[in-house]
Amino acid sequence: MLSQAIHRIQHHRPWSLRRKGREAAVLIPITHSEEHPEIILTVRSSTLNTHQGEVCFPGGKRDPDDLQLKQTALRETEEELGIQSKDIELCGALGQVVSKHHLHVTPWVGLIPPQLPLHPNPEEIARVFNVPIRYFLEQGAPKLQRLSVEGQIWELPYWDYQGEHIWGLTAYIICELLTVGFKMPMPMPTRPERGMGSSA
Repeated sequence: MLSQAIHRIQHHRPWSLRRKGREAAVLIPITHSEEHPEIILTVRSSTLNTHQGEVCFPGGKRDPDDLQLKQTALRETEEELGIQSKDIELCGALGQVVSKHHLHVTPWVGLIPPQLPLHPNPEEIARVFNVPIRYFLEQGAPKLQRLSVEGQIWELPYWDYQGEHIWGLTAYIICELLTVGFKMPMPMPTRPERGMGSSA
């Protein structure tokens, strides 16, 4: 299951924004297990300035020293979860999305060893949990919730998994992962930034 998905991601041409903006990157960490891969997700600390208590992928803003956005994803993952770059096999990027704080976010898919110890940074991460990819495949399309953002009504996808609320940008990224990598039909409302212009 996983090897075919990774092959598709490696050959995928991700959607990208033409307009320039503040850049960020996240890593979608997937445990390297052919039949039982899991996505690793984090819950952000309630003491942070933004996204307090939200389910997120490890990631953050691009630093001036990051030559490429994949370096941003790797650096932030090491800072947040203690996973070193040498233990991550980057597979490719998914389409760019714009966060509610107007960051242009590039998601990168990365494989990590299944039993690799994690060392969450308590200043940033409240807890870490894994979700089997089979859970999303068996659940099908996520539910939708409506949210007012700067005068616009957005329909945001979400899943609830063992008490964790996976929603918003993180859920959108998971939707694309399932669509591109696992060929799962995913009828979803168009994100607002899709009207901002794109390039291949």
